[in-house]
Amino acid sequence: MKKRFLFLSLSALLLAGACKETTITDNGGGTETPTNPGNENVIEISGEITSNTTWTSDKIYVLKGFVYVSNGATLTIQPGTIIKGDKATKGTLTITRGAKINAVGTVDKPIVFTSGLTSGARSHGDWGGVIILGKAPVNQGNDVKIEGGLTAPTGKDDKNYIYYGGTDAADNSGTLKYVRIEFGGIPFSPDNEINGLTLGGVGSGTTLDYIQVYRSGDDAFEWFGGTVNAKHLLAIGTWDDDFDTDFGYSGNVQFAVAQRANAAADVSQSNGFESDNNGSGTDQTPKTSAVFSNVSIIGPISKDGFSPNANFQHGIQLRRNSSISVVNSVISGFPIGIYVDDTKVTTAESTSKNVVDGKAVFTNNLFYGNPVGIKTTSTTSIASQVDALIKANNTFENKMYAIGLFTAPYNFGKDFSSTPANPNFTLSTGSAAATGASFTNAKVSGTFFDKVAYRGAFGTEDWTASWTHFDPQSLNYTTPGRVTQN
Repeated sequence: MKKRFLFLSLSALLLAGACKETTITDNGGGTETPTNPGNENVIEISGEITSNTTWTSDKIYVLKGFVYVSNGATLTIQPGTIIKGDKATKGTLTITRGAKINAVGTVDKPIVFTSGLTSGARSHGDWGGVIILGKAPVNQGNDVKIEGGLTAPTGKDDKNYIYYGGTDAADNSGTLKYVRIEFGGIPFSPDNEINGLTLGGVGSGTTLDYIQVYRSGDDAFEWFGGTVNAKHLLAIGTWDDDFDTDFGYSGNVQFAVAQRANAAADVSQSNGFESDNNGSGTDQTPKTSAVFSNVSIIGPISKDGFSPNANFQHGIQLRRNSSISVVNSVISGFPIGIYVDDTKVTTAESTSKNVVDGKAVFTNNLFYGNPVGIKTTSTTSIASQVDALIKANNTFENKMYAIGLFTAPYNFGKDFSSTPANPNFTLSTGSAAATGASFTNAKVSGTFFDKVAYRGAFGTEDWTASWTHFDPQSLNYTTPGRVTQN
């Protein structure tokens, strides 16, 4: 049953009169009728959406607290729609198991999830973020509680709201396409965070394409198990890790870029990739074995003698028995290019063995501008095997930087620069990344991967054009449908 309530306090009425703005609180989903037709509408969303619902671009939606799409409902969001997360209540949107989100924007009308604060006042961690929970396999069992401090609605069963996992590898949680997620990500406590986009047990029937996460207060993208594939991802100014994989995530990702600002790094250590099989590094299956191809990791080190924020650590941290693979990519500007970490594993040296045995593949990558190219923790001969294998199949240049590969990789908006300008991650003239990609390895020979010649996320075509924004701090977001300019 849908329930709708209209709450207008005296102060809210005065504000509405002054700003020509209607505020409606919607607890059940569906279409609302404004009390002042023709004026801007701001609709507050709280509680559950239990029936098929469409959010339209002629309104602005505000998430109040933990909002759940549940009961098998589908939330459809029109192109150009603005959704804001309330800071005081940690506004968060969660798509529960069996429910769907169809958020399909366009190049000219992306869908924007952003902070509820005004232009100039926004920061990382202003609101929760977007969470999708599915029924695909996870190596922690079929009922796993998502991290982040979420609570089910009062009196309701947690498993119907904040759990994920199952046996349906092809599970379909909907589509995110041409979507921006800005200023979200809340670290409630160590190892208990909401990310910009959190994916728990999401299946391969789900579509993720053209998604930008800007200034997440934790990770930009984190996968907890699941089989979902993704293309065209951007992580800009992330606080913690850009691409974090855990609990048996086994999907494929191609064309992804992470751009790091020196001012934004987490005391828990910030990495481009961070990957675990699980918390104790066991052989629990399915193994974390995702494959990433054509990724550009652009860390803060941009030139000789630059001293980065001490919280930046690794372009890739492979740990706790993970078996992810990274190929045809550029890893630049971190203190350490790749760290094969055996410190927290159940079986000694299991992370290193994954590399030596070809379960975790690192090949045809350019490691540029990382003072230390490879780090290992093993004290036995396997350490030298790992070192030799990775060096033989990748290029390491610790005195060359991303600026020699890409057109303008270090440009930032006003959040991180006194001279704001849009970055350009396309290949520069004569770039060493223009060739050298290979898709002969079985991990990338399938039909999902586009067989391009270049390494990194871009060739000469800029697929970020029009739908992304690298200075959203400057956008007002007060007019429905206006998502690219004021």
